[in-house]
Amino acid sequence: MSSDLIRKYEMILSHEEQFAYALARNVVEKPEASAWMILIPILFVHHFMIIKHYKIGVRTFAESILSTKQKALDKAYIEAESGKKVSYDVEDYFPQVSLATSEETILAQKEIKVIKILEDHYRPMLLKHGNTLVELIRKVYPGPEAYRYFLKRLAYKEKEVILYLMDNFHRSEDSRIVARKIEHYCEVLRKEELRLFFQKN
Repeated sequence: MSSDLIRKYEMILSHEEQFAYALARNVVEKPEASAWMILIPILFVHHFMIIKHYKIGVRTFAESILSTKQKALDKAYIEAESGKKVSYDVEDYFPQVSLATSEETILAQKEIKVIKILEDHYRPMLLKHGNTLVELIRKVYPGPEAYRYFLKRLAYKEKEVILYLMDNFHRSEDSRIVARKIEHYCEVLRKEELRLFFQKN
């Protein structure tokens, strides 16, 4: 097991964790402190409990967002280490889900298309030499346009998943509001990534 491969794996995973938590903090609403807390200190206890639930919500949301990228990165790592492609079935990607209905199977298949785009993104990064994530990105993508094209493909497939989810599982307006926030802040954070990865030295 190559220590350099592990280092690159951990570097990529760390970046994706930061992205997931940044997204979560933007999407999950943080409760605001009230001026009444100054007059009625017992309200601090209530606020503390709400903040605690908020932090749990951020962590849960971030872990959920990260799980897709983790699946892709883990498979890319196995392939980079072995030097050959590995074939996964739907059940290999989602071993803890029963996929009892056709809707669930279709949703899983759509999610796999997102995962495969990420696999193709991570695999060459793991195979390149570089000391930083920026170096790896620049060795895989010759310029910002190539990286922007990857982001566009990824966003398109992610939107397909969200639309199918909204039409078949979460039909409420609240769910659609959250979905729009996720889409918006993903775009904002990815634009920041693009500037970071390809800014002039």
